[in-house]
Amino acid sequence: MRNLFNKEFRINSMYNNLTINVMSHVKNADAYSRLVGICTGYGGKYNPGRQTLQLKAMRALLEEAQSSLQHVKQTETDYNKATNQRELTFMEIQNLAPLVLDMLKSTGVPAQTIKDAYHFFRLVKGRRATPRPPISADEAEAAPKRIRSYTHQSYVSIADNFARLVQTVEAEPLYRPNEAKLQVPALRQLISEALTANGRVLNAKVAWAKARAKRDEILYKAEHAVYVTAKAAKHYVRAAFGKKSNEYQQLAGLSFTKPSL
Repeated sequence: MRNLFNKEFRINSMYNNLTINVMSHVKNADAYSRLVGICTGYGGKYNPGRQTLQLKAMRALLEEAQSSLQHVKQTETDYNKATNQRELTFMEIQNLAPLVLDMLKSTGVPAQTIKDAYHFFRLVKGRRATPRPPISADEAEAAPKRIRSYTHQSYVSIADNFARLVQTVEAEPLYRPNEAKLQVPALRQLISEALTANGRVLNAKVAWAKARAKRDEILYKAEHAVYVTAKAAKHYVRAAFGKKSNEYQQLAGLSFTKPSL
């Protein structure tokens, strides 16, 4: 199934690459949680003048960070669920398309109708009418990494071409199969499910992207983000208690990184 949708998987790969730094986000949030705990343990001795470094503000920021990480996980799960369901729906389209074409061929319709139906069938399956000519040596040398695409194998295109195949058979009075799954109402229902599945994936993708953006804002980009606050808190403890103090040594080993966003 995945080989049928190479274009879509190239798009999805970009989203998968965005999760490479996920452990960095988790580790930063965990380190910040430990930092807040250590600072809390100082009691009244921890008394920064900067409001954003005070324990109440730091605890509130910690809750925001943990909530944002959880929201990213949930929206990613929703996205994966939507894409998995869409794969099942489009697998059904791929399985039914050749059966619809064979059923049409069995009815005795004109050859031109078969030709029209076969055109849309090829597009659904990602096949060329004729073999692709080989790339010339000059062309290969000029653009050795270029990939020439004909199949239009995006989910949107497959749904559209399957709908046009169904329209072709629907217009033929001789196309009246007894098999329920090949009847026009069932085929139209499948088209509707495919369009709905595409919409759900799009909405889930947008929600996931927004969740990641919010997480990045809280952890790194905001004026008082976790990364900024953690660094400032470590500087405060070092200044207030001394570099060699027990207080500073408790948190000196806490590491915070800022991944490429």
